[in-house]
Amino acid sequence: MSRALSSLVLFGLAALCPAGQQADLEARRRLRASPPPGIYLPTIFENPTTPETRTLTPAEAEAALERDWLFQAMGEPLPERAAKEVGWARSLAQRLAARGSSPSFTAELGELAALEKRLADLAATSQAPRAAGAAGATPHWIWFPEGRPIEDAPAEARFFRRTFELPAGEVRRADLRITADDACEVFVNAAHVASNDTWQRLATVEIGKHLRPGRNAVAVKAVNRPFAGKNPAGLIAYLTIVLADGRQLALASDASWRAEKTERAGWQDPALDDSAWRQALVSAPLGGGPWRDIAGLGEPGDAASVYAHADPVAKELYLAVRKVKRRITFQNPALDFSQVLFIDQPYPTGPETRHEAIHRMGIWATPGGRLLALDGLHPGGAVRKLAPDTPGSFWRPDLSFDARRVLFCYKSHADKSFHLYEINLDGTGQRQLTNGDYDDADPIYLPDGHIMFVTTRGNSYVRCGPFIYSYILARCDADGSNIYLISMGGEPDWTPALLPDGRIIYSRWEYTDKPLWRVQSLWTTNPDGSNTSVFWGNQSVWPDHLSEPMPIPNSRRVMFSGVGHHEWWNGSIGIVDPEKGRNFPDGLTKVTADVRWAECSTPPVDPIEAADYHASGRFAGYKTPYPLTEQDFLVSACGAGGKFRLYLMDVHGNRELVYEGAHNILHAMPIRPRRVPPVIPDRVAWPGTGKNRKPPEPGVFFSSDVYEGVPDLPRGSVKYLRVWQMDHKTYSTWRKTYRNSGPPVSIVQEEGVKRILSEVPVEADGSVHFKVPAGRALHFQLLDEHRRCLQTMRSFSGVMPGEVRGCVGCHELHSTTPPLTQGEALRRPPTPLSPPSWGTESIGYERFVQPVLDRYCGKCHQGDGKGREMLDLTLRPGVSVFKEPYLTLVGAAGWGNPVPGNRPGYGIAAALPVETMDASLNSPRAYATFRPMAYLSFKSRLIEIAMGGTHNDVRVDPLSLHRLIAWVDACAPYNGDEEIRAMPDPDFPGIEDLPVRPLVGTAPVIERP
Repeated sequence: MSRALSSLVLFGLAALCPAGQQADLEARRRLRASPPPGIYLPTIFENPTTPETRTLTPAEAEAALERDWLFQAMGEPLPERAAKEVGWARSLAQRLAARGSSPSFTAELGELAALEKRLADLAATSQAPRAAGAAGATPHWIWFPEGRPIEDAPAEARFFRRTFELPAGEVRRADLRITADDACEVFVNAAHVASNDTWQRLATVEIGKHLRPGRNAVAVKAVNRPFAGKNPAGLIAYLTIVLADGRQLALASDASWRAEKTERAGWQDPALDDSAWRQALVSAPLGGGPWRDIAGLGEPGDAASVYAHADPVAKELYLAVRKVKRRITFQNPALDFSQVLFIDQPYPTGPETRHEAIHRMGIWATPGGRLLALDGLHPGGAVRKLAPDTPGSFWRPDLSFDARRVLFCYKSHADKSFHLYEINLDGTGQRQLTNGDYDDADPIYLPDGHIMFVTTRGNSYVRCGPFIYSYILARCDADGSNIYLISMGGEPDWTPALLPDGRIIYSRWEYTDKPLWRVQSLWTTNPDGSNTSVFWGNQSVWPDHLSEPMPIPNSRRVMFSGVGHHEWWNGSIGIVDPEKGRNFPDGLTKVTADVRWAECSTPPVDPIEAADYHASGRFAGYKTPYPLTEQDFLVSACGAGGKFRLYLMDVHGNRELVYEGAHNILHAMPIRPRRVPPVIPDRVAWPGTGKNRKPPEPGVFFSSDVYEGVPDLPRGSVKYLRVWQMDHKTYSTWRKTYRNSGPPVSIVQEEGVKRILSEVPVEADGSVHFKVPAGRALHFQLLDEHRRCLQTMRSFSGVMPGEVRGCVGCHELHSTTPPLTQGEALRRPPTPLSPPSWGTESIGYERFVQPVLDRYCGKCHQGDGKGREMLDLTLRPGVSVFKEPYLTLVGAAGWGNPVPGNRPGYGIAAALPVETMDASLNSPRAYATFRPMAYLSFKSRLIEIAMGGTHNDVRVDPLSLHRLIAWVDACAPYNGDEEIRAMPDPDFPGIEDLPVRPLVGTAPVIERP
């Protein structure tokens, strides 16, 4: 079981309390050490410090470069690696020369030729000792092949073996580093050599005395201990052997290891025939998965240890080649700048901080960060600190278009939240722009003078994480005033960036009646929040999360870091071109072919941007790319020591170190003036802020033909369009009270409260034209004459005040241009809101369904009725908050439903099988648009019985039938707003330390925009 996924509080460096508050601080320490079950509390930091900011000496900078170049050699023999680098350097010079504005590389090519000759002479006259193992000897987390052990595995022991041959002669030294989640016993040639009882630190043991010429075996018993939640399991190991003649051999945990489920006689013996054992399943590379950094690893790729016995001549030649290649690299005409802005920030400290949303929360921010400017694209460049004055934390900054001011977010260790600040590039004139209890982060300058950022001011929580604040897009004036929430979503938005045409691109998470795992796709919006449209990936599994998007100059393409839902720090760089398609695999290429798309498994195809890409170093992940051209970019890469360093890189795999910090160098951008994108006119009828706020004006949706793009939908069948609102989840228990929810709304999925705003008549030609409220998360359904759902939209949309939006059909491609033909509905004013007879009351089982069952079915299926024994429709306790017969009617639509599937009435509601569409979390089918008339009320046996009149002559009245249909088409929720408002607010020790107190019954309603 991975404590990285479950530990409640970690202590680091933090605020030093005055003497009079020591008793309170001690109480808080005790509470962090033993918090209430399931409660996550902010991390306490005592005596925080900020690293010294100083420029490296020339010798220190040169050492940093040589250390990185040796890391990039990947353990290969240096003569062989140097020969490869000569070829890559020549290709690089040829590409740069072809751009026309580069200087001649005659001198560099001459030096390469001379070095190549010396390498050939070395190969002919000596046998240079081989360095550690073959290329690719990278340790991976492995386990017995059963499901997805990186996420969950049985709490049992598994057995592993790796045999290898050694030549005759003495072993000078052999170091084995190994750990397992949770514990392991290690044997070498049947001798017990080590035990390790904690996965966070490796056992390191010298095993040379146990090795012998010929066949040897490392055997491991790894134990995954019981745990109440998700219980990942893994084993990782790295063995380095130095022979008497100086040769080095390496052996790493990978797919070559054998695995067995049960203990076999003699399983530690090297002579055992293990050919019937299973091949080990590789879960994640070193630094990947939920385990991240392991103390005591000493880094298998550490240059000092790997090349400690390398031939000095080979090492000299390799480093000489790299110096020439670096000179070529930095003559790239794209490098029209010499200064870079970035942050140097520690990893967050707290539970599950590898999660895509949790990692950015202010309550887990680790002080010790710095906002830095580097003069000189070199580890020895002059570096200066712009902020902070007191220890604190940072996320993504931005530079003004004239390169004179810096906009940034910062959280002092003594504060509860991130706020926005601005400072002159020379370090003067710092001013705070926002304040309050909510986090404001990742700001950017807009062409019209406004600021775009993400914020938790919506007071919304992630539906599958009651302790996760949702960052959403917001806009404010240049001085931080007039803040408007321009996102309609309830789940987070991330890292907005400007496109050359003035739009904003960002990644957003949504799961409207979809599995919650894989859809973190790219979207665009105008700076005023209007015209929000999908850019790429709204129905794609691969990559899992397209984060940190940045436009490639003079291109329609966008570069991003493909991270994982639970693997934020293990990104791989990719590029999308929406003109080639908007979902996987169309328009997608991977740049960093050496790192997989995090978490979402291997895709069926994985096109690479450059066919000649080569790996240089064993990197666990790539983050925060800043493209300079179609081929060149700045990027942060996680290499030796688990730190992100800043590199200049190209799509072919060439890379050069720019800067290494005390922690992680992230979000680098050139310091230079840049073109101001065009200003997109502001068309929103802003309602005002504060005391001057007025009710927002509605917006309008229209479609000329709802049948367009849905060939299976018979023309004439659609009579109404239903407008659903999913309320923003401003309520939270701060702990999971059922599955991942708190409080739960549905057993089908991690659901939000839903209500019907309108059921709009659709004209015979398929056109529709209607008003909707602004700032809401809306999705639509097409209905037949009985108001049964024929087709449903599984993505939310919305409008800003006064916005008019058009769409085509029911295809979830929000950015498709509507046809020029004008339908009948568009020849009249938009239809006003027309809610059903119960108004906009939210949907809930006990209010919408059970009274109908009591009235029409109770005679037979309740009390002494003859049908009760077969199907009991009496309201009675079930599981958690969910009562029967709700559980039976919903059936298998939810994962974890405890009701057996063989009972009568099971699943007759026909809710969408949101989380059970496919056995795999990575099934594209679960995210695609459904064929019409396949689910919900149109296929519901419950609705068929209610409206048929043939089941014991029961015919439900129209209003009751409408309420049943509405509940089914809402995907069978149990609780609505009315039930949630009746629940008490949470209270627990430590709640006062949260920046925003979670509420349920009295949760606020936050108006948007």
